[in-house]
Amino acid sequence: MNLEITFRHMEHTESIDSKIRHKVEKFGQRHLSKAAIVKWTGWVEHQEHIATLHVMDRGHEFFVKAKSDNMYKTLDQVISKLESQLGHADHHPGH
Repeated sequence: MNLEITFRHMEHTESIDSKIRHKVEKFGQRHLSKAAIVKWTGWVEHQEHIATLHVMDRGHEFFVKAKSDNMYKTLDQVISKLESQLGHADHHPGH
């Protein structure tokens, strides 16, 4: 899995970077192929912490976005939304 992390308008800390890598890699082991491309983008806007995850894997593309009052919560939300989308795709062949 190829993971690309981008921060905009916020400090790129080792702590949040490590948390993103851990969560995405754990998720990827369960749901994605080794060839998957995952792009995580996080930023702060009007005191809201916003993140998007863009995943391309096995001919499918998924995009999720979440926001909350801190980046750790936002990260949990985007992973949860992505799991929901992937679960939906698994149950509907051809999508």
